[in-house]
Amino acid sequence: MKQSIILLITLFLTTLIYCQNEFIVVAENGLFLRQEPNGKGKKIGKLYFGAEVSIIEKTENSQTIVDNGEKIEGNWVKINFQNFPTFISSAEYGYVFDGYLKRKTESVKEIENEIAKYSEFDELTLNTKITPFYLKGDFFGDKKNDIVILLKNSNGETKVGFINKGVETKIYILGNENDPFNITDYSWIGIFEKVNKGEVLWSNYEDDFIDFKDVPENKRIILNYNSLYMHASESCGGGFVFWKDEKFNWLQQE
Repeated sequence: MKQSIILLITLFLTTLIYCQNEFIVVAENGLFLRQEPNGKGKKIGKLYFGAEVSIIEKTENSQTIVDNGEKIEGNWVKINFQNFPTFISSAEYGYVFDGYLKRKTESVKEIENEIAKYSEFDELTLNTKITPFYLKGDFFGDKKNDIVILLKNSNGETKVGFINKGVETKIYILGNENDPFNITDYSWIGIFEKVNKGEVLWSNYEDDFIDFKDVPENKRIILNYNSLYMHASESCGGGFVFWKDEKFNWLQQE
């Protein structure tokens, strides 16, 4: 009995330490991974927004950065990471500025508090099994920073929630009965990314595969705001999702 209690305490402490060491990249445009612990170190990769990392070591190299008028203070830290679902670097580890890292537990709590404000999300919870589980950007073309969140219902079905932070906040949920793409479960999502404004959106499949060079100009979409790229991680299936003409649109990407 005594050994069982000791084992449970050890397991609890191990889990607690692991959770405390789990961080998420919160730099909206990603974070460079460097070979040395300073801003002049060689770039050896790039961490996407929402990437989960573990801090191995905190260095004595501190730095203060001014980002859009906001002062961000931190230290350079040694981290490790996973090259899944997106390849980051061939290196085993690297250094980043921790002013753009946040504990995963804090990020989860922050987004849980956000969705708790809206009754549309009452029957849904965060789906943190997919990385990243939320994105920030201007997804409606009004120059406001919106939030897109991966959620799940009691049956484990994944939904995609949009918080449109316009003049009047509006909520949209993909995966409900009125889904514009007739999809009720987005659990197939393995890659979940924000697409930068100005990038070309296109479909590579219309009855058959098509190369980009063969896509007509009138079927190439360029937006001056963000869109989404969602895809299965190990198989074909996915596409660009974007807001245009007061509705969600889809361009297939196999």
